[in-house]
Amino acid sequence: MRMALVLAVGLLLLPAPAWAQPSAAEVARGRYIFGATGGCGCHTVPKQTINSGGRRYDGPFGTVYSTNITPDRQTGIGSWTDEQIITAIRLGRRPNGERLLPVHPFTVFNGMAAEDLKAVVAFLRTTTPVSRVNQPKRITVPLFESVFLPAWLAAFAPRETPPAAAPTTGVSRGEYLVRAVGHCGECHTPRTMTMATDNSRFLAGNPKGPEDSEVPNITPDAQTGLTWSEDEIADYLATGNKPDGDVAGSLMGEVIQGTLAGYSDLTKADRLAIARYLKSIPAVRNKIGK
Repeated sequence: MRMALVLAVGLLLLPAPAWAQPSAAEVARGRYIFGATGGCGCHTVPKQTINSGGRRYDGPFGTVYSTNITPDRQTGIGSWTDEQIITAIRLGRRPNGERLLPVHPFTVFNGMAAEDLKAVVAFLRTTTPVSRVNQPKRITVPLFESVFLPAWLAAFAPRETPPAAAPTTGVSRGEYLVRAVGHCGECHTPRTMTMATDNSRFLAGNPKGPEDSEVPNITPDAQTGLTWSEDEIADYLATGNKPDGDVAGSLMGEVIQGTLAGYSDLTKADRLAIARYLKSIPAVRNKIGK
């Protein structure tokens, strides 16, 4: 009995078996997909510690602050299981069951392939833990979270369907990166009076996007949309340089640069896949700004 107890304790003290640890290839894949999201920049206050949260977002319901997604066990996600992290990313639920507000685009991240989500989690676990307590949200609409938000999600939220495996080439790869991973529609698609994305005008621009920014029409409309060549689009995603000599600014500049990785880290093949997909979608006439 005593010997069995000693052996059991000894086994508990042994390091985790090698197969339980993600491979270097999986971590690298996770970093790449993390970059394809734009580096999850919503979780970083500009010029402050990466992934530690605290970025403010104001909406008609009140104010929320992005959360700490570093592997700190007390204030971040270090104590969450892989499945709990994936559930938060894909379904918008914390381990305690609390619903995330759709400022976090879980409704479109739901379209990410399981293998990519697992790789992102493996990568996040390798990042530097930061002790930074999350700032509580301030909801100003009575019954918003208990009544109005569930009803809105049921009636108006977009629903992306995850593929069995992530497409690897061609227009289907571009569509996957744009719709699910890059969640481009969350900024570039106009919203209705209900604040739902108007997917009948997918990617047609938004006069009042995140942080009150104008977000351009990137459908292939000849007068109001994106008329660049595929190579010009791919180059812009890598460098932020526009064909007219201007450069990406504001939020687009942030996602191209990324945090620990960004759009600029995508392969040329993936950037061209995105460009080809953008050229394939319906053109929508919708002038944004001057």
